[in-house]
Amino acid sequence: MKKQITILSLLILVTATLFSCKKDTTSVKARIMGKWSISRIETTGYTPADLVADPTRVNGTITGLTGDYMDFKADNDDQVELNVKGNRTIGTYTGTMDTFNMSFPEGAYYCSVEVLQTNTLEFTAKLDKTNVVKKFYLKR
Repeated sequence: MKKQITILSLLILVTATLFSCKKDTTSVKARIMGKWSISRIETTGYTPADLVADPTRVNGTITGLTGDYMDFKADNDDQVELNVKGNRTIGTYTGTMDTFNMSFPEGAYYCSVEVLQTNTLEFTAKLDKTNVVKKFYLKR
């Protein structure tokens, strides 16, 4: 009887281990992970003072060049790397089932996804406590 209880307990433990570790494939965070090429970024809301203080900021459309990318890393640090026209910026991102947020040295962005398909990601990112809005068009 003791042997049967031990075998049954072991079987339950193995079954629980196998079925409890499902890979998350449905959340926005899981679906955006990986490297995306930048097609374009449309930016609005920078003030004239913002533009003078930092010449890398622009209102208007930035067309992605070869080598421009956004990489949502699948590591424990939840890093996102943005490389636009040779300017590389590292930040972090967090995601839920429907939205995600990014944090860069410039500030926190609250993002809403418009299109999320296998090879296309389009989202709008609003910079916290400002009128700055960036619309990202990304491809794989």
